Amino acid sequence: MPSIAPDWDLKPKVQKIGPEVEKLRPVLVQLQPEKWTAAGAPVAYEKQYKDCLTAIGYVQSTAGRLAEQPAKLSLAVETLVRLESLVQMASSVSQAVRRYQNPAIADLLDGEISAAGASRDWLRQHVSDLSILREKELFVAEQEAQKCRAQTLHQGSRK
Repeated sequence: MPSIAPDWDLKPKVQKIGPEVEKLRPVLVQLQPEKWTAAGAPVAYEKQYKDCLTAIGYVQSTAGRLAEQPAKLSLAVETLVRLESLVQMASSVSQAVRRYQNPAIADLLDGEISAAGASRDWLRQHVSDLSILREKELFVAEQEAQKCRAQTLHQGSRK
């Protein structure tokens, strides 16, 4: 069964996530999605571009809350989902940049996407470990509840 590191060990790992995704912003703000559309790109790329900028803040917000409670499964899952979504959207935007703006800028964006996702593997493992641990705790609690119910029923039948 996996064990979870203490909060003081987890917190620095979680705190890296916000600065990692922030590195995407300077590259993204240099992009010109309105020119892509003029060049024939689907309008959806403009929306993905805007969503990427917004998603950076969402990842930072959830990672900040997770840093305060690193053993909270729901926050770990939310942070992972938001990070995965950001990386996926940014990768799509990178394809648009490569095709409709400048391949060299796309390469730069890809490098920052990789850096932004640096904590992804650790976060995936953390979510997995937390899930396994919580399932085990739930199983033990359910067994104890069954024992208590059986004792209560047994005591009630002796009266």
